[in-house]
Formats: sequence, structure tokens, C-alpha cells
Amino acid sequence: MAAPLLELHGISKRFGQVVVADDLSLDVQPGDALGIVGPNGAGKTSLFGIVSGDLTPDTGQVRLGGNPITHLDAAARSRLGIGRTYQVPRPFEGMTVFENALIAAQQGGATRGRASHQLAADVLADTGILAEANRPAGQLGLLQRKRLELARALATRPRLLLLDEVAGGLTDPEVAQLVAIVQRARASGAAIIWIEHVVRALVAVVDRLVCLAGGRIIGDGVPSVVLANPAVREVFLGTEATAESFAAAGLVAGAGS
Repeated sequence: MAAPLLELHGISKRFGQVVVADDLSLDVQPGDALGIVGPNGAGKTSLFGIVSGDLTPDTGQVRLGGNPITHLDAAARSRLGIGRTYQVPRPFEGMTVFENALIAAQQGGATRGRASHQLAADVLADTGILAEANRPAGQLGLLQRKRLELARALATRPRLLLLDEVAGGLTDPEVAQLVAIVQRARASGAAIIWIEHVVRALVAVVDRLVCLAGGRIIGDGVPSVVLANPAVREVFLGTEATAESFAAAGLVAGAGS
């Protein structure tokens, strides 16, 4: 087996009395597509912060390609191949869509001149917003903002792409469009870790699912098996919307593995 692309070993993180990672260990192989689910407050976004460099763990180690990166900041990790999106898109609203992608290509993708312009154009085309290239990012609607958020992450040329609830708030046809974009990103060779409450989107892309609760992993494996786990259903099937999402994905609570 190839060496892991990402390794988390003994990661712990707390904010006061709130534990967001509790001696957590996780490996991701090159080309993997890993989904992460769990209730609000489970530590999902904090885990992304620890991987991307936005947060420093209290204990434990993060390794990328076998090299320790625990104490590198987010900019350094981006240059090493970790790209991410955020739950709430963070474009530079006063800049155009193209300028947003161009900055990501230059700063994260380490490209210059014509190469950076071509990369920016390519990711905008791939995410379906090239027609909006000259539009100020602050004028975009939700779907277009999410597309731009993904385009900016792709412009960093990531080996590891972190997607944080990119399907939230979208209609069914918009979710289908987004899934197609993520599938193309995976086909290009990037490993993907995707946090998502829209389960039907996750199961269309990932082949492995992790469920977090209280900063711990309570399920890890094939999505249908993890979602049939009673402990996972207990913490994750607590809302009608989530139950409907499981049903739409053909993974109704109570079904066997």
C-alpha cells in the first residue's frame, strides 16, 4: 500500500471545556474520497482547521506526504498542496471573479504570468462560472459563490482538497451540478475530504465515510455500513431533514448494511 498522503496522529484540541478533537488519528491515501458526517459541534470544521493550518492542535501530529506540518501556517500548507473551502464562502467581494481565482493560482498554486491566468480561466470554466469572470464577486448569488469558493480552492492545485458543506443551501439540481464538479476534481487525482450534511451528495462521490461525535471517530468505513451503524444513527439521524437526506440516498435508518 502507498504511504498515506495525510496522517493525523493523537490529535487533541479543546476550547475551554469544549473538546473538538479527542486523541483522534486518521490516515488518507492519495486519491481517496473521504466523507465526514456528524452532529453540530462534533468537531468536523475544527478538524479541517487543524489539517489546513487555521488551528494548532494541543497535542498530536499532522503529516503530509510523510513530512511533519503540524506547526506550519495555512499559507505554507496551501503551497504544499492543501486546498480548502469554507462553509460560508469568503471571496474578495470588491474584486472580480477572475481576480479571485487569479490570486489563488498565484499564491496557492505558485504560478506566474500566463500560466496563472490560464489556470484561473481553467478552474472558472470547470466550475461553470467563466461567464462571470468580469463580475464583482460581491454580486454573486449563493450557488455562484459556492462555485467560486471551489474554483479558488482548485486554483491552488491541491493534492488534498477539503470541502466544508459546499452543498448546503442549494436546490437538488444545484447539488447535482456541484457533485459533478467534485467528481471531476477527484478524477484529476486530488484526494478529497468532504464534510457534508447533504448525504446524497456525499455518497455520490466518496467511497469511505467517517462519523465524528464529541471529537472522536465513532464510525469509519464503507458509507452504507457506517450509516447503518446504530451508534451513528443515534447521533446523526436526529433531524427530519437529515432523515429525509438519508432516505433520498437510499440509506434509511433501520436498513441493514
